[in-house]
Amino acid sequence: MNEYFDAWKRYAQFSGRASLKAFWVFFLVNGFISVVFVVSELAFPSTWRIEALYSVLVLLPMLSLTVRRLRDTNRSAWWLLVVLVPAIGMLILLVLLALPSEPNKDFGHYPQNNAML
Repeated sequence: MNEYFDAWKRYAQFSGRASLKAFWVFFLVNGFISVVFVVSELAFPSTWRIEALYSVLVLLPMLSLTVRRLRDTNRSAWWLLVVLVPAIGMLILLVLLALPSEPNKDFGHYPQNNAML
């Protein structure tokens, strides 16, 4: 769970790297929170406002963590543009984010077992 809070602490840091674990913990916790909002919206229709606010707030930390994760796989942040490809762009990005870490001094220290560096 520390990875989730570390991502919030480093919400505007686009330099460096993020490990596989750090990215997926943050991604899955946000997915769980979104599911909770969707289920609560069935009982309380006005909760969509809270869900929309949370989605806006989580956008920057998720973006910075995604950029750091792409750098950890030895790719630049320009690979984010692959989501513009209709139908398969998001799937390609998820595959890239699931790849193992690659050592490269251009993008910072190699986080072998550390959550985020």
